Amino acid sequence: MRYWTICYPDRHPTQDFDIDRWETLSDQEILDSYWDYWSGKMLEKGPNDSCTYENCITDWCIVHWAARNRWREIKEYYE
Repeated sequence: MRYWTICYPDRHPTQDFDIDRWETLSDQEILDSYWDYWSGKMLEKGPNDSCTYENCITDWCIVHWAARNRWREIKEYYE
C-alpha cells in the first residue's frame, strides 16, 4: 500500500491566521474520494485507455502536489 502526503493552508481554530495542515492518504482513500469525479471527466472525452486507477492516483498527486510517504509505508509494514 502506498501513502501520499499533502500540505495546505487552513484556518487556525482560535486565532486569526492560517496554519499548515498536513494530511496523508492511501491509494485507496484517494480512489474513494477522487475516482468517480476523475473518471467521469476522463470519459466525457470518450472511451480511452488512460482511464486507469494508477493514472487517477498520479493525476491526484500532481494536482495536490503530493509526495510519497515512505515512512508511513514502512510503519504499516512492521505493524
